[in-house]
Amino acid sequence: MTKIEAHPLIEARGITRTLPGEIEAVLVHDIDLAIQPGEFVAITGPSGSGKSSLMYLLGLLDTPTRGDIVIDGHSTATLDEDRKAQLRLETLGFVFQFHFLLAEFSALDNVMLPMRALGKLSEEAMRARAMSLLTRLGLAEHSHKRPDQMSGGQRQRVAIARALANDPKVILADEPTGNLDTHSTEQVFDIIRELVGEGGRSVVIVTHDPNLARRASRRLHVVDGALAPVPDANS
Repeated sequence: MTKIEAHPLIEARGITRTLPGEIEAVLVHDIDLAIQPGEFVAITGPSGSGKSSLMYLLGLLDTPTRGDIVIDGHSTATLDEDRKAQLRLETLGFVFQFHFLLAEFSALDNVMLPMRALGKLSEEAMRARAMSLLTRLGLAEHSHKRPDQMSGGQRQRVAIARALANDPKVILADEPTGNLDTHSTEQVFDIIRELVGEGGRSVVIVTHDPNLARRASRRLHVVDGALAPVPDANS
């Protein structure tokens, strides 16, 4: 029987991102990488190294000046913004350092937002899925609460539930524990790690914490906007 090789879920092909000006600022320089199904990848690097800029490019939240981002086999180089937005909703889930929950909405309604934007489920089905995700993350009794009625760790777990709303193939997390205490950091990191491999799902996490990065299955190190050798175990 012929083995069918799975294509990468995200592939960066020679991507560069610059900011125009009297002196051109290079955020990301000539990066090639591939994220395979079921991978847990940590992106590390010094502050200002370009690791978050790289994450935004991989998640189609920014556009490379040169090169191409291929999402689940689809080149995005010539896609308009509407098609990119659709691809994000269908394929990618996002978790950020600051949860970006809508303050006036309950936890349940915040989790339903990506499903509403995608528009594939009925109201009843959206509500049931959102409640199921919150229950899985230990937040069933907080589903009616607004963000200001929850702790930082609880808010970040709501953000993870929201990221999972459309059952994405890739979760992209930018410093998701950077604003949390030690206990909440471990909770959130353990949840993120549990998501790896479910249905072939991959997780890509930007973190400044080498102890968390070492627990990923692969580490990418960014220095001055380019991929660099990963520091040794003591770094």
